Amino acid sequence: MNPIVLALRRRAPHRRPPTGARTEPGFIVNQAALQRTLCAIVLAAAAAPGLALESAAAPAGSEAFTRHLAGLINDYRRAQGLAPLSVAEDLAAIAGEHSSTMAERRQLSHEGFSARFRFTGSKVCVENVGRNYPTPETLLDGWRLSPDHHRNLLEPKVARMGIAATGRYVTFFACR
Repeated sequence: MNPIVLALRRRAPHRRPPTGARTEPGFIVNQAALQRTLCAIVLAAAAAPGLALESAAAPAGSEAFTRHLAGLINDYRRAQGLAPLSVAEDLAAIAGEHSSTMAERRQLSHEGFSARFRFTGSKVCVENVGRNYPTPETLLDGWRLSPDHHRNLLEPKVARMGIAATGRYVTFFACR
């Protein structure tokens, strides 16, 4: 399944989010070739003593996945000259509810963003969601390649973030 991401920014819109959710074009995969390639990568990684495999071993719905993604986001923000975001349990709970809802419905969406935004009492909030990304690195790369997601990652007016995943559905929710 191809990874899919959606982004939403700041104030709750009075109209529906754009329908042009970024998706990658479909392609056909040779299963045997893919398995051989993945095996080669894993064996090469195991042979490299200093190589960290934390994200490869962490499924999208795990705490290790979200913790690693938060670290990657902060590393990226620092590299762009921005302050890192503190992890906020209240925002993580909001993100968790949204990821659970998306997983239950099996649909990526920003439905309910207005309510999440109002609930925080913040003046600025941004939200990125994604589905089917196998590692935090690939999810961050997907967001970085999308102008709306990229803008959300680098929003200078946010200071706190919550990240949660349920199955393959991930929500990044950050506010002032």
